[in-house]
Amino acid sequence: MRESPSTPVRTIPIHVDTGTAYHKAQPTSNLEMTQVGRGTPMGELLRRYWHPIGISSDANHTPRKVRVLGEDLILFRDKKGRPGLVYPHCAHRGTSLFYGKVEENGIRCCYHGWHFNVDGILMDAPCETDATRLKQTVCQGAYPAFERDGLVFAYMGPPEQ
Repeated sequence: MRESPSTPVRTIPIHVDTGTAYHKAQPTSNLEMTQVGRGTPMGELLRRYWHPIGISSDANHTPRKVRVLGEDLILFRDKKGRPGLVYPHCAHRGTSLFYGKVEENGIRCCYHGWHFNVDGILMDAPCETDATRLKQTVCQGAYPAFERDGLVFAYMGPPEQ
């Protein structure tokens, strides 16, 4: 039997499955609150606190790669027992300090032998004379670190704070 043009046609709505129960809205994320890299709002906030970056056994005489707040870094312990957390590439030629040699007072780059202490200060640059003032101008990126109760903590915020 054919319907007359005046009779409304009844349609059944079909909902496309969005993967959520009861057709609720898809969850969203606020990138300003979830990204922790350098320069992001949450990253800059979190860098103002001391964070545990490893257990004490992670910091030893063999450099170890760690990733903290979106940054790749090198964790080590010098022969005096102080933990160090440095930028992973040497300030001289960019060689990875992961292959560096841990010494009495810091870490030495495997390529040209530049020696940095746990604070990133250049201690020795072989084949460079003291007249070049290199030790006063070059610094390896480093973060302050200390050890307490079996954990190594680091502060990654502004140095003045």
